[in-house]
Amino acid sequence: MHTRTRPAALLLLWTTGCLPVIQGVGPEGDASTRSSTEGSSGGSTEAASSDSTGTAGSGSETGSGASGTSGGTTTTGPVATTGTVSEGSTGPVAVCGDGVVEGEEECDGPGQTACFGCVFDRLVFVTSKSDHGGDFAGHADMDYYCNHLAAVAGLLMNSQPRFKAWVSTTTQSAGERMYHSPGRYVLRNGLVFAQSWDALVGGEILNALNVDENSETKNASVWTDTRPDGTAMPGNHCEDWTSPDFALKAYIGDSAAVDGNWTLYIGDATNPRTCLNTSALYCFESP
Repeated sequence: MHTRTRPAALLLLWTTGCLPVIQGVGPEGDASTRSSTEGSSGGSTEAASSDSTGTAGSGSETGSGASGTSGGTTTTGPVATTGTVSEGSTGPVAVCGDGVVEGEEECDGPGQTACFGCVFDRLVFVTSKSDHGGDFAGHADMDYYCNHLAAVAGLLMNSQPRFKAWVSTTTQSAGERMYHSPGRYVLRNGLVFAQSWDALVGGEILNALNVDENSETKNASVWTDTRPDGTAMPGNHCEDWTSPDFALKAYIGDSAAVDGNWTLYIGDATNPRTCLNTSALYCFESP
């Protein structure tokens, strides 16, 4: 007669507290455990690495009875939204690349147009026309000028204006007028002008802003009255862009430059130049 020992073995494991724990399969398909902060005293920390300028750090994820560390990736672009679920907090953590727009993400989907690092690219161009003096009837009309040319080039969605002229006035600098995007500023031909607003005003210019709304090269002088950091130059800015008076002056930039000269050209003794002269404009998608 045979003796069955399995129940005794299980009983021994049960009484000694040594029953094995079976790990579940996480939502990404790999073996993992996650601890929820909802209704518990513990917390989980999750860092997501994605397209970014520089090197994203390694992320860690800790659950009950299990821990793991995944290496970061080095790419080019803005740092995607990462989040930390702290003790007592609720709600999902924004993870770039999971196909769900959440947190500070603007976009998150494969094949989504102009989405990089879960932030939309902002289009910038120099105007194809450079025949305007300082008489734009104010900065609002300069914005209209940008949007008119964008509309003709088919760049407006639902005929909604979305461009602003990179110019300063006596009441507001160009930097104050613009949306400060964490994402890329991209030329009409797809080249990157700057990786982010911080890079732009920090002088990290990657390509000359010499591509117009029609994706044609345009090397020209450009009305700006603005320093590379986005602050305004001193002066009356052609009476805030309402006058072509020969006695008034404003500063220009050079669209062919890949340094601070793009907005404040210091290689010309005639800068500032009379408001009777004609120049182009820079147009920035904002927001």
